[in-house]
Amino acid sequence: MACRWQKNDGFLQHPVDSPQWKTIDNLYPHFGEEPRNLRLGLALEGMNHFGNLTTNHSSWLVLLMIYNLPPWLCIKRKYIMLCMMIVGPRQSGNDIDVYLTLLIEDLRKLWENRVDVWDGNL
Repeated sequence: MACRWQKNDGFLQHPVDSPQWKTIDNLYPHFGEEPRNLRLGLALEGMNHFGNLTTNHSSWLVLLMIYNLPPWLCIKRKYIMLCMMIVGPRQSGNDIDVYLTLLIEDLRKLWENRVDVWDGNL
């Protein structure tokens, strides 16, 4: 299902233009037909609290973005969800999967069991 903001100019301006988006649409056609189903993007952002590079303490934000929205809205702060913050004396590195396991389990439950929510547009 093409979005009204999707362009066929050969450039990746939004995840809807990617081959992965089309693969998901082909694998799960019923999911893509329902416009209220959420497509989420996961982003990790590490930060140093005090701007001091000599400190060994770090924090990692785990963000979910709603990609059903037009490109000019999906990066707005009110549509980005902070779902986890990983803090510690060092970077999480290769152990990031340990932290993300709970988030992945919750998202898997939502995928398998479906959760009905209130739609403010109806």
